[in-house]
Amino acid sequence: MSFESKLLQMKGMLKKQPAKKQAPKAAARPLFEKEWGNIGLELKENKFGFVYEKKIRYPLTHQHGKVELGELNRVLAAWEQVPFEHPFKLKPGTPIVFFDTETTGLSGTGAYIFLIGLLVQKDGHFEMTQYIMPDPSHEAAFLYETGLWRDEEPIIFSYNGKSFDWPQLMSRWTMHRQVLPKLPTPLQIDLFHGTKRIWKNELERMKLSTIEAEKLGFVREGDVPGYLIPPIYLDAVKSGYPDGLAKVLFHNELDILSLVSLYVLSSDLLREDLVSETSGAYTNIGKWYADLKQFDQSATYLEHVTQERGSSAAMARYFLAIQKKRSGQYDEAVRLFKEAAPHLRGSVEVEAWIHAAKLYEHQLGDLDKAITMAVFAKQASEHTKVRNSLVLDIQKRLFRLDEKKRKKHAQVAKN
Repeated sequence: MSFESKLLQMKGMLKKQPAKKQAPKAAARPLFEKEWGNIGLELKENKFGFVYEKKIRYPLTHQHGKVELGELNRVLAAWEQVPFEHPFKLKPGTPIVFFDTETTGLSGTGAYIFLIGLLVQKDGHFEMTQYIMPDPSHEAAFLYETGLWRDEEPIIFSYNGKSFDWPQLMSRWTMHRQVLPKLPTPLQIDLFHGTKRIWKNELERMKLSTIEAEKLGFVREGDVPGYLIPPIYLDAVKSGYPDGLAKVLFHNELDILSLVSLYVLSSDLLREDLVSETSGAYTNIGKWYADLKQFDQSATYLEHVTQERGSSAAMARYFLAIQKKRSGQYDEAVRLFKEAAPHLRGSVEVEAWIHAAKLYEHQLGDLDKAITMAVFAKQASEHTKVRNSLVLDIQKRLFRLDEKKRKKHAQVAKN
């Protein structure tokens, strides 16, 4: 047999041999089992190595800020009864997990997740399980023990988790894809985005601790700052000193409990509460429902705000006017645009006057008033920074309206 034939035969044999999964290397037992056990961590072993675990039970009556944890059941049942759709309205019976992580950094291959906290409701109580990685050699064991790979696809609640925590988890999971079961892609409810939709321009910062203090009625005392969490963990791994790590666990626990309170409070605002928030928050909610094409629900919130007078209700009038225009209520729409515009600022004021001009020109057939509205739009555009296309639109509109008016007068004179 020629040398070439032997090479071809060997190539064929190589192709037929199935790829072998690399067996996980045995990781050494962690050094500080006793020290870490003093803060409630229990060492667990699985086929990939070791992981620390801490379980905490809460009765349904456990109070976190303004909210009892058991109010989650009331809110879920109430969502089932509403006739409209919203991302916070969940499919009945779907498992719910409140989820948060702590990491050694924000990004990069050297940034590990070292703590994963999960809160679920069980029979008559809530149970939080916190998993801590003893050190990076046990990462596969740590990820596996969370059970997030199981067939069930729960709804994951987080705060900025959709943009940070879950992608980070997937990145670390991928590092062990040869040995770990596949991580499913769950439905995620990121309460950070909901918070921005409700309280945009109402709160200076969207940090969870700010939301707790200003909306949930909960102020953290003695909480460890976020920037200290990575060095505290790394020091605990090196020295075994557990006191700082206990504070990190408590920080993670508060983060997760706040998710329940925030979902309950937000859900009440989105369904029925029209008394406890500012006009700005209710305007934002009305805008959110309009973006979801739930126009009846949007109008409920916007009309509630427009009962107020002055600048605080200007944006609500503007958004409500857009809905009235869409539904063919032109007189009502132009009234709202005219009431809103003087109290608005920036390009939205200009657009309000333009909307009014369009209504007078095309729907109400009053060229004089259409010209007046267009002039107001031009004046407003001269006192604020607006895009060039908007300025050109006003110029063309005024020219066209003047031409229409001139032709109309000429026709009248001819007749």
